[in-house]
Amino acid sequence: MTKTRGPALALVALAILAAAITLRPGATSVGPVLAEISAGLELTSFSAGILTALPGFMFAAAGVLAVPLSKKWGIGASIGAGLMVTAVCLLLRPYLGSGVLFILLSAIALSGMAIGNVLVPAVIRIFGRDRPAFLAGVYSTGLAVGGAAPLLMAGFLLAVTGGWQLALASWGWLSVGAAALWLVLLLRSGGQLGRTKPQSDSTEASAETPSEPPLTTAEREAVPQSSHHVTHAGRQSVASVRIWKSPTAMALALFFGLQSTNAYIQFGWMAQIYRDAGLSLGHASALVGVIAVLGVPGGFAMSWLVSHSPRLAFWITVMGLCMVAGYAGLLVAPDTVPFVWAFLLGLGSLAFPTALALITARSRDPHVTARVSGFIQPVGYLMAGFGPLLIGMIHGWTGSWTIPLLLLLASSFPLIYFGRKVARGGHVDDELAAV
Repeated sequence: MTKTRGPALALVALAILAAAITLRPGATSVGPVLAEISAGLELTSFSAGILTALPGFMFAAAGVLAVPLSKKWGIGASIGAGLMVTAVCLLLRPYLGSGVLFILLSAIALSGMAIGNVLVPAVIRIFGRDRPAFLAGVYSTGLAVGGAAPLLMAGFLLAVTGGWQLALASWGWLSVGAAALWLVLLLRSGGQLGRTKPQSDSTEASAETPSEPPLTTAEREAVPQSSHHVTHAGRQSVASVRIWKSPTAMALALFFGLQSTNAYIQFGWMAQIYRDAGLSLGHASALVGVIAVLGVPGGFAMSWLVSHSPRLAFWITVMGLCMVAGYAGLLVAPDTVPFVWAFLLGLGSLAFPTALALITARSRDPHVTARVSGFIQPVGYLMAGFGPLLIGMIHGWTGSWTIPLLLLLASSFPLIYFGRKVARGGHVDDELAAV
């Protein structure tokens, strides 16, 4: 049977970029206009707190369902459906006039984003072939743009639209465009974005599952020759082993979780920390934007380093030490050189694109990639959900940012430890096969 030619790399990259940009605004667009939302919908402080913690919890809960959903609908269809659900909820939620419905639609929208969070890395593995670093860079850069844009454009959109409802709803149109692109990619994929059913089940299964791309040069050099080929029996054996039995997958989950916890605490509370130090609202928001914007060039840089650098453990250590310095600066002199502290924290936040690139770098088979992604992201985002709540409660109890900042500083050290462990680790496929 003639093998159907896959879509052009440019279309794959464009679809991944569009999806990535839409996977964050539903979460980060709320913070800058939270006061206006609370006033307009008469939210209590408790309800507002739920909104700030909702992204982490929903990314964790809904992320667990992504892989089973892809087995039923296919990877591409699942991502496309998630994008459409996100679009509808983001467009509707500001106009229903109810705080309960706003929170409910926010939760559903975040669930749609969670599907993309988990499954897009598998798409990178399917179509990346000898250029996984390029597509991983596109993905992480898109996430950084989507996360930073609402922070930087909130004031402008509020002024132009004349109200928080239209300013907030406008981000839903990005998801509409991304869903249309994924429909085109799905039609052009020739079955490569099919269901993630193990290929060993039957002959028919091979027609509906994505084919495994060849190993990259870096992977061929890193893996012993005897383990390059994965047999059907080996595939079946790996599929039956729990993913957490891989030391690399476990370390990656904790590395991703610690980074995500820091990121969502920064998005939720960093502006207030700067404001409490005497900075204006505009200045404080811009500094949080600096932290997010550094992920744009950092996405490509870290994807390249993960694929090519033999000193990845060193660079992860540097990121962690930048976080230590940034939090220490906020602790002792927050208003002295606030841009420097934000810049250092932004460099530390490059652990996020590093973790995303490691999902594909530490797995070969797209099915394993999807399983790794479906494991580490719910774990990581569950940690990220509790982080902002815990920091907010400690600040409320103590009336000071000292203990929260000390805890954040201390979290940098286990992040370094687990990051170095993943950097020096093997492939999850091999570890599962050895169990």
